[in-house]
Parts: sequence; structure tokens; C-alpha cells
Amino acid sequence: MPTPTATPSPTPTTTRDTGSVAGDRAALVALYKAANGVYRGDTVANWLSDAPLDEWYGVTTNSSGRVTHLYLGWSIMTGTIPAELGNLSNLEVLFFSGNWLTGTIPAELGNLSNLQELVLSDNRLTGTIPAELSKLSNLQNLDLSGNQLTGAIPAKLGSFANLQYLYLKGNRLTGTIPAELGKLSNLQDLDLSDNQLTGTIPTELGNLSNLQDLDLYNNQLTGTIPAKLGSLANLQDLVLSDNRLTGTIPAKLGNLSNLRRLHLNNNRLTGTIPAELGSLANLHFLYLKGNELTGCIPASLLDVSGNDLGSLGLSSCD
Repeated sequence: MPTPTATPSPTPTTTRDTGSVAGDRAALVALYKAANGVYRGDTVANWLSDAPLDEWYGVTTNSSGRVTHLYLGWSIMTGTIPAELGNLSNLEVLFFSGNWLTGTIPAELGNLSNLQELVLSDNRLTGTIPAELSKLSNLQNLDLSGNQLTGAIPAKLGSFANLQYLYLKGNRLTGTIPAELGKLSNLQDLDLSDNQLTGTIPTELGNLSNLQDLDLYNNQLTGTIPAKLGSLANLQDLVLSDNRLTGTIPAKLGNLSNLRRLHLNNNRLTGTIPAELGSLANLHFLYLKGNELTGCIPASLLDVSGNDLGSLGLSSCD
């Protein structure tokens, strides 16, 4: 690991200052120590120096010198996320993707009332998702994907009034999908794939009128596909593959006029392929294999550019 070249500043005092530039500097020093440094290439770009904070690599400040953005993706951070970051009261963006951070997500991050983006993806974080994050009323993007998080998805996450993107894929989350997520009226992308979630797909997800992408693949979900998902007029991607879903394919999915991808493969679905799916003019990918479907294939679906219909052993309806 490169050796820091900047001149360290004096060790900060232990007095908690959550409303000043000095308090922000102390929080950043705590991050540097907890994360075993902040590197980019062979430099640390002024970290721990006496330079103004906006001259520290990855740090942006406002006109008062308060920290508003921390862009420290792929910065070779190997330690933990310190609780002191919860003192950065003006912070709007916290972006730590692509490091080797370990330990838990501090509950104190729930104090960042101005935070709009919290991106901790592709690290090695463990423990549960703190329910305290639900206090982040201005949050628009929550990305915790690609870690080793365990436990259930907190139902309180359904209180995010402004959330547009929720990415929790690639963890070890268990339990059911909270019906409360159906209250996220501004949500555009919901990705809970590649976890160990059980139970059914909440009908309430059909209330997400702005949703464009719903990815739930590679879990242990059971029950039927809610017909109410057919009311998601803006949905472009519906990926439910590699679960344990049963029942028939809802004909109402044929109402999804903007749908581009429909992945229902490797479940336990039965019955026929609804003729209504043939009206999906924007559909480019259709995967249905690994089920127990019967009947015939609507002829128009054979024109979908990416499909596995030939593996179903079914003939065309025409």
C-alpha cells in the first residue's frame, strides 16, 4: 500500500463539534484512521494536511467550507466506516463503492438529514441494515449491493418519501420483502436480487407507479406472481427468475406496454403462456424455461429477439 506523502495535522481534540468546519475535519480524520487511509494511485491528495478540506481528494465543500460530498469510490479503503461520519451535518453524497471496507454500517449515518445519496456497494460490509437509515428523509439513492449484509430488510425503509433507487442485491439478506416498500411512491429501481429472501412477492409492489426496474431473481420466493404488477405502466424490466414461484403467468402482465425484459425462468410456474403477452411491442427478452408450462406459444412472441421459447417443447399457437 502506498505511503502517505502529505504532512499530518495535529491530532484533533476529543470535543464533538457537529456544526463547524473543524468538526467536519475531525470526522474526516476519523475516517482516514478507521479506513486505514484514503488512497488514489500513489497519492493521498492532501488527506490529513492543513489544506482546505475541498483540496482533500474526493471531498467537496460548500461556500462555508462544510463538507457536502465524499466521493471515495475505489480508493483502497480497507478498514471500517466510523460513527463520526454521522457528524457531517451538511453531507449530501456519501459514495464509498468499490473498496474493501469491513465491519457494520454505523447507525449514526441516520443523522445525516441532508443526505441524498448513500452508496456503499461492492465492499465487504457485514451485519444488518440499520433501521436508523429510515430517518434520511431526503435520500434518493440507497445502494448497499455487493456486500455480506445479513438479517431482514427493515420495514421502516418504506418511509423514504423521496427514494428513487433501492439496491440491496448480492447480500445475504433473509426474511420476507416488506409490504411497506409499496409506499415508496417515487421509486424507479428496486433490486433485491441474489439474496436469501423467502415468502411471497407483496401485492403492494403493484402500487409503485413510477417503477421501471423490478429485480427479485435468485432468492427463495414462493407463491404466485401478483396480477397487480400488471398495473406498473412504467415498468421496463421484470426479473423474477430462479425462485420457487408457482401458479400461472398473470394475463395482466400483457398491460405492461413499456416492458423490455421479462424473466420468469427457473420457477415452478404452470398453465399456458397468456396470449396477452403477445401485445408487448417493446419486449426484447423473454425467458420462460425451467417451468412446467403447457399449451402453445403465441406466434408474436417468437419474434422477440432474445428468448428461450425453443427450449419449452411447445408449438406455436398458429
